[in-house]
Amino acid sequence: MRKSIIAFILLFSLGLFAAEKSKKINSTPIIKYDTRYTIITSGKKVVMLFDTVTGMLNTALISKTGLSAWRIYNINKIAKKYGKETIKVDKYFQNRNVHDRYKIKQISDKLVIVDTLTGRVWCCRHSNGVCDIWKVYDFREE
Repeated sequence: MRKSIIAFILLFSLGLFAAEKSKKINSTPIIKYDTRYTIITSGKKVVMLFDTVTGMLNTALISKTGLSAWRIYNINKIAKKYGKETIKVDKYFQNRNVHDRYKIKQISDKLVIVDTLTGRVWCCRHSNGVCDIWKVYDFREE
């Protein structure tokens, strides 16, 4: 009888200890961090670094000593240049840096950038680190 009471008290105290530990672990917020920068290489000549939060595209040529001939493209300024208005994001995302907001893919000699938050699409031709012939589409308008 005594052994069963002692065993019960030990199991009960271990259960309380485990419950208290789990409360402390679960009370801290979990932050999911997706990749902010994406790297795309085009052959052996060009590397592109894309910031998926701000929409800045950096292109550079690969030389023997490192990276050279940097070019920087702000896709939001390009959209303004082509007469597209800035799309206001939902109030939940205002004043927040949304990681992985922009997706970028290389299809042969074209770059396609999609804003997954607003549905805007940029497309351009690139050659040796120079992006030109930009086109901007809005899913909301088309």
